[in-house]
Amino acid sequence: MKKKKVYYAHFMGIYGTPQENRDVETLEKLNLSVFNPNSKEISNRFEKEIKMHGYEVAFDLVFLSEVRDADVFAFRALPDGRIPGGVAWELREAQKLGKIIIELPCGTHARSMGRDDTREYLRDIGQR
Repeated sequence: MKKKKVYYAHFMGIYGTPQENRDVETLEKLNLSVFNPNSKEISNRFEKEIKMHGYEVAFDLVFLSEVRDADVFAFRALPDGRIPGGVAWELREAQKLGKIIIELPCGTHARSMGRDDTREYLRDIGQR
């Protein structure tokens, strides 16, 4: 059975970092074939297209075309939960096309609640 292709969108600031490596490993463990835009080939292609067509058209021809070609879209937001511009642009394309979307988690330790916090939250929203 052919692996599904996942487009892995992430902030350029984590290119080449252990976090990027962990994300790719996680996606591969899901039996997905990962397209990572962090490559010299993609960078060169993008620069060439910018010179010929300008930034927006180049972004569409290089990155959004890969999003369209993927079966699944995975992204990592910034640690504060915000989604950088390029990733947001790619995410909107994936949403428009009805792609399966996976958000790789950030700050799970800091966001984790204990039993008492969970009970208080449920009480505050009227569930208990």
